[in-house]
Amino acid sequence: MSNTKVVLLGTGTPNCEPHRYQNSSAIIVNDQPYIIDCGGGTIQRISEAENQGVTALHDSKLTRIFLTHLHPDHVVGLADFIIAPWVKTRTSPVQIYGPVGTKNMVEHLLRAFQIGIGEHQYGLAALDTPLELEVYEFEEGFVYEDGNVYVESFRVQHGGLDAFGLRFISDDKTIVHSGDTCALPVMADAAKGCDILIHEVYCKASLDQRDEGWKKYHSTAHTSTVELAEIANKAQPGLLILNHYMTWGFHSDEYLLKEITDLYNGRVVLGQDLEVYE
Repeated sequence: MSNTKVVLLGTGTPNCEPHRYQNSSAIIVNDQPYIIDCGGGTIQRISEAENQGVTALHDSKLTRIFLTHLHPDHVVGLADFIIAPWVKTRTSPVQIYGPVGTKNMVEHLLRAFQIGIGEHQYGLAALDTPLELEVYEFEEGFVYEDGNVYVESFRVQHGGLDAFGLRFISDDKTIVHSGDTCALPVMADAAKGCDILIHEVYCKASLDQRDEGWKKYHSTAHTSTVELAEIANKAQPGLLILNHYMTWGFHSDEYLLKEITDLYNGRVVLGQDLEVYE
């Protein structure tokens, strides 16, 4: 029987906030972490979580990462994730899974940081271990499998980007991550009866106060509280974690939560950075 937990590393958005780093989560199965997305501050949050007792997030174990889409607030921390643990204690190759475009992005990151990487590898305090990466681009369907977890993807809709939700299946839990997406029927299907659904959301009353351009964008690229409540009522997850939530300062986070709980009676929490769910 495996031991599966979720650690919220960053619950934020492109709108930077001091208490919410950009988007990233960790699913830990049998003490092995699987990172989902890598926004700004991810490595700092990983270090904080380890310091708070999540020992599975040690640098040496940061070898699996999955990207839902390539918006900067979900990938801008990737160079840090690739390099910093390697400089400290990681000796195994890093496996990076993402949509089409991931290989090109990683190649350019390595070029951008080649001087610093070279100094670490060949300089005065040269590292014995080369920086090794394995990059895999996925479509809808099977993504990854090992002795702990089976991972599959399903296509979602987030503007014009190639975007996916992810479903992690271990011996004791099924965890579904929406990535960034508008409301789609596939989400309720993918999350049907899952133990934990991690889903992005925006406050409907707050969007009503924005201009027409932003209303058009967010209503077609993201999921409202009302829409998410409908998805949750159909899927009935054991726990719904609100992630990447947006109010743009018009309403409190608690108001956003209430918009959902007024329509959905299941267990739902407003995700906060560094929270752990088992």
